[in-house]
Amino acid sequence: MRNYLVTVLFAFSLLSCGAPKSFVKTGDGSWTSVPIRSEIETERAWDEAIDILARKFEMEMLNKESKYARTGWVYNWNKKGSYTQKHRVRATIKLSPSGENLDIKSEAQYGGQSGWKSGFDDRLLQTLKSDISGVIGRVAR
Repeated sequence: MRNYLVTVLFAFSLLSCGAPKSFVKTGDGSWTSVPIRSEIETERAWDEAIDILARKFEMEMLNKESKYARTGWVYNWNKKGSYTQKHRVRATIKLSPSGENLDIKSEAQYGGQSGWKSGFDDRLLQTLKSDISGVIGRVAR
């Protein structure tokens, strides 16, 4: 009976150590686009998107001229909001050359210093797309 209990406890501990459900293992991050409403000027669309991103993350790189921005890695993007050394995310946004779309990239890594596995965080990607679409995005009909 004791061996059975130890085995069950060990199995549960392994389950809790897995990557978050929103982590998708890929070689690179994942991009999505938000079509910008025609009545919003490019400069305003960019400023609004940066404001949304800066409320959630520290900005690591910001180039207003080329309309490219990337956040630093965040280690507490999880449902509990607690710090973890094994899962981190960051986001990148850029304005398309035509100025008609804002492109959003989610990157995530899981595993820690001994060996990160790269991919993206679907929850982060969907959250940013929803937040940015609500402010500058076109309404789909």
